[in-house]
Amino acid sequence: MWKILAKTSPEKTLYDHIVDVLGVLSQLIKIYPRVPDRVGFPEFWDYVFYALYLHDFGKAAEGFQRSLSEGKKWGYRHEILSAGFVSLLDYDDEIKKIIALGIVSHHWELDNLKERYSTLVDGKPGVENYQNALIELEDNFGELVQLMKMIPDLSKRFIGKELGNFNLPSSVDELIDVFKFAIKWYLRLCDDGLDDRMRNALILMRGFVLNCDHIASAGDIKIPLLERKISEIIKFNFFRDVQIEAGRKEGSLILIAPTGYGKTEASLFWVERNQNENFTRRVFYILPYTASINDMFKRFVNYFGEGLVGMRHHRAGYFIYQSFRDRGYSPEEAKKFSLAFIDLNKKIYSQFKIMTHLQLIKEAFGVSGFEMRLAEIVDGLVIVDEVHSYDARTIALLSETLKILKKDFGVDVLIMSATFPKFLREIFEPIASSIVMASEENLRSVSRHTINLIDDFILNGLDRIKREISSGKRVLVVCNTVKRAQEIYGQLKGDAIGGAKLIHSRFALIDREKIERDLRKAQLLVGTQAIEVSLDIDFDVLFTDIAPIDRLIQRAGRVNRRGRLSSADVFVFCQYQDEDKKIYDKELIERTKKELEGIRKISEFDVIDLVERVYCDGFSEKQRKIFNDTVESFKRLRGSVLPMLNNKVNEDDFYRLVKSVEVVPYVYEEEYVKLIEEKRYFEAIRYFLPLAFVQFFKLRKNGQIYEHSKTLFCRAMYDEELGLLTDEFETNILE
Repeated sequence: MWKILAKTSPEKTLYDHIVDVLGVLSQLIKIYPRVPDRVGFPEFWDYVFYALYLHDFGKAAEGFQRSLSEGKKWGYRHEILSAGFVSLLDYDDEIKKIIALGIVSHHWELDNLKERYSTLVDGKPGVENYQNALIELEDNFGELVQLMKMIPDLSKRFIGKELGNFNLPSSVDELIDVFKFAIKWYLRLCDDGLDDRMRNALILMRGFVLNCDHIASAGDIKIPLLERKISEIIKFNFFRDVQIEAGRKEGSLILIAPTGYGKTEASLFWVERNQNENFTRRVFYILPYTASINDMFKRFVNYFGEGLVGMRHHRAGYFIYQSFRDRGYSPEEAKKFSLAFIDLNKKIYSQFKIMTHLQLIKEAFGVSGFEMRLAEIVDGLVIVDEVHSYDARTIALLSETLKILKKDFGVDVLIMSATFPKFLREIFEPIASSIVMASEENLRSVSRHTINLIDDFILNGLDRIKREISSGKRVLVVCNTVKRAQEIYGQLKGDAIGGAKLIHSRFALIDREKIERDLRKAQLLVGTQAIEVSLDIDFDVLFTDIAPIDRLIQRAGRVNRRGRLSSADVFVFCQYQDEDKKIYDKELIERTKKELEGIRKISEFDVIDLVERVYCDGFSEKQRKIFNDTVESFKRLRGSVLPMLNNKVNEDDFYRLVKSVEVVPYVYEEEYVKLIEEKRYFEAIRYFLPLAFVQFFKLRKNGQIYEHSKTLFCRAMYDEELGLLTDEFETNILE
């Protein structure tokens, strides 16, 4: 019966594609029942229905149909014609414009369409091209009329209500020019100042149209949902106080508990308490490091199964590819599954999504496709873990982003940390004013470390470290700079009969993976800040450079992690060099030294008290200025983020946040290029390492950075055991 095609490979009629997208819409309506209230349009899902129903009507044009059969480009945009059908709807003009904009923007941003196809200036090619394209609809116009007659039946089937507020057209002359009707209106609205209600309605209109279209195009997909309560999946013989309390709290929350105290499970019980009646609210778990995300992904998959858990970070595809390879799949099969995983994770699919803070913040910058991602997160549950890891700039961006998500999109937020000073809580209180923390009695009962302050440089303490190694203990050494860590490792590795490892951020992924696989066997581990949150390790004794108290606590959390020992020694070398002050504020280091004086065995309650005292004045003066400037810049930026438009300037601002450049060490050039030539892209990722901007620019100035096959290579000494050998300090890359 139906002849108009929507696509080929595989061939699908326009009718069948409409049914597919409406099938996805019916699922999303159940997943997001509160969306109409969020945007202030009670019939919002009806508008999305019409946008989806009409979004590909322009494909009926003779030229488009011919392009499908002949494989040639048509030269016009079908969505411009599709949007013209809103003239047949019985809504006021504002609603019809919202629907029209949802249709016309479902492939390109409006400013890009305007640049090439505008009909707003008489005598320009756009006017004539539009008229010619409109005429091309005439041969198939009768079938489009028949499709419109199906609206009452299909609306009842897919959205549960029979829609009839439309008129049947008699000719193409009844269609409206979307540029003159909606795009011109919208661009003027943007110039005058777009109010939040309209901004959010258009964000979600485009977001849901894109999601439905993309999910439907991926095949017959049923979006998975939890079928059991989380409390039925995660079973403990003993529940800690924070887990019980978090499971009772409704709304946004701050949670403070020591490392290894069960914060993740507490957050999941909070998720269960804050679910809607259908248990469909999406969950977004934010972590700062890719290694942490990979571990948490595996943990969630173990709880909930593969279909319910997704992941988003710049190396997620490689991680999934490697996991399939490890399970015995061929490179071709692993590549296929990894590409499918990446594609699904760009859409509304997995109920749980583990991702970096950058993936969350970039929505506020209007990075391409942000409407799709905000549509997914609306009315969601966001868990921000390890918030202590972020610098002042990132804290500012994260807190402002969360405010918007809570106010405009109904998101509830749980913010967690082992160390959460008062000034930091005050920053997040507009988002989450309720606090859950372990009781003082329980915190005082947990004492895993004994502090030993040494008034010397760590390089002068090697004999002491060697004695601990020779006694058979597993020894952890943490330095503030890569160069210092490399030097100490070189001098100590021969003493560790049980094996020694070095870890920092300047290893190619292929070598870092080898190191991490053997960490649990190593007697000696020397590292930098890279070990603070990204590794699940448990050593017997720690030797560390002085650092701010919260950093020292994270380092100490890698010894006696599970309380195997009555107490583990933590040796803090209090002398530091100029390189250390480039990483940490001298003011915070000096305060930390002062507050640690006279302290020996330390409880988890003491830890919280120490953090409060060191950070009694909040950020240092320099960090406070960065925080305040970033907040002001963000607020100015917010007004320039416009749905359905190309926010390229803001995208550039966002990518500066990444603060690193990925390069390939020149020693791996031959292997890398060979893999690229063989199109084994996931395997080629193994040869990248991140360079902080300061390192990258110095090496480039020295002529040590060069480009080959659209990839940056670094001509600096590299050793698979030591990593990149440069003099620059490490700058806490959140990789």
